[in-house]
Amino acid sequence: MNTLVVPTNRPDALVGFLDAWSPWPWDRLIVVCDGPDAVDVPRDRWPHADRLSVLSWRDVETLPDPSIISRRDSAIRSFGFWEAWRGGADVIFTLDDDCYPADLAGDAFVGRHLDNLFRTARWESTVPGLRVRGLPYRNLGVADVLVSVGLWVGTPDLDAVQTLAGDDGRGGRAALDRSRWVMPSSGYFPMSGMNLAFRREAACLMYFAPMGLGQPYRRFDDIWCGLVVQRVCRHLEQAIVCGQPVVDHRRASDPFANLVKEAPGIQANESMWERIDELELKQPDALGCMREVGEQLSRRPEHDGYLEQWGRSILGWCELFEADG
Repeated sequence: MNTLVVPTNRPDALVGFLDAWSPWPWDRLIVVCDGPDAVDVPRDRWPHADRLSVLSWRDVETLPDPSIISRRDSAIRSFGFWEAWRGGADVIFTLDDDCYPADLAGDAFVGRHLDNLFRTARWESTVPGLRVRGLPYRNLGVADVLVSVGLWVGTPDLDAVQTLAGDDGRGGRAALDRSRWVMPSSGYFPMSGMNLAFRREAACLMYFAPMGLGQPYRRFDDIWCGLVVQRVCRHLEQAIVCGQPVVDHRRASDPFANLVKEAPGIQANESMWERIDELELKQPDALGCMREVGEQLSRRPEHDGYLEQWGRSILGWCELFEADG
């Protein structure tokens, strides 16, 4: 079973998003409304609306410790990840509510992510698109891929500084022609949450860092979650794939407002990856590693106590998976 998780604070746009992806290629859709009440959607509009669950802060409040889930930030989608995992999802997808089908129908979009997760070859040519000497013809093996990071056309996923500087992302468009590539395990990359798929066993890693209401930072939730995911994948020797499928990203946010939101985190982001890189991991599974991450971060006083809080929240997040495991 596969499940899509969509966070939203734009109830007026939600119907358009659901229309654009209909017929829904997912077995279940979870919409997490970033507000006190769930959005009332016209379920008679779609013959498959029985697949749709709409959650809100009221549902978050049923957790043993609701404070671990972010509010007023897209990081609230982590609650949807846990709900998807608890509901038995084998693969969990997530999209932002301003992401629409690009050149692929929904079934093909899902198929591309599944290919990335379960059919990525261990061998890759040194020259993309060219079969160089020494590349096996049939026995290319299958990589152990935990996460598939999709990309975008339309509006690129840039920070506010680059957007206001007039960067339209054209310099990176050529890379979108590549089907997929395995990200090097020794480095780091910004993991965007707008188009993402991951296997069930990675759900415990997909805790987007606390942001938004009551927090000092915003708009780094997926990026800092990605640091943890990459650190754990390196330890577990599991791969992350980036590339296709792409979505049509129609930016809904204001770059001037984003600049204000991003400003406190820009400096912290310069060293955050080093704090994550320093973590020592020993456990042989994702949940065990995530608990190690939480324990170690909860003892770090850096960034005015933010790491300590993040670490304690991770430990509370792990308890959700342990209680329902």
